[in-house]
Amino acid sequence: MEIKTQTTMAVANFAIELALKQKQDLSYLKLCKVLFFLQGYYLDKHKQPLMDCKFKSYPHGVLNEEIIREFKFYGPGTITSPKIVLELSHFSLIKTYQAKVGLPEAQVKELEKVTQALISKPSWQLVKVIINHRTHKDPVINELSETLGHGRTYEYAEYTNSEIEQCFADNKKWLLTLDPK
Repeated sequence: MEIKTQTTMAVANFAIELALKQKQDLSYLKLCKVLFFLQGYYLDKHKQPLMDCKFKSYPHGVLNEEIIREFKFYGPGTITSPKIVLELSHFSLIKTYQAKVGLPEAQVKELEKVTQALISKPSWQLVKVIINHRTHKDPVINELSETLGHGRTYEYAEYTNSEIEQCFADNKKWLLTLDPK
């Protein structure tokens, strides 16, 4: 069965709402890891990505630039609400909406079960799984920026879908086990 590809923000909002409902902590860095493993789950089980997004290698796991951009103002704290978009219409009226997953009910239940298992894991354990896996790539120091006096910057390598799938598949049993709180 083909899965309709979702936006990163729709899946992020789904995870945030579930974490809030379950009273689980979910920082933006943990959210990146949860989305990474959700992508791996769908690649492993359904042989297609859940989201159309990119994940980059980071010393503390993985990054998704869209998630960082939207939620970094929470700092290391818990995200307290899903992303709401405000738009001005042609008539100067403000329109608000929230990106939501557009999946059939059976697939939403599957997504909820997997997301709940991932959210129940401590962030440091998710990081450990990612950085200890053979697909992890350390960021590379951008020597040119340092030479030009801009300070040290890093170039983060992108994960391929097959690398995301391998990381998930090799840790599937533990990742899909619900950790009691």
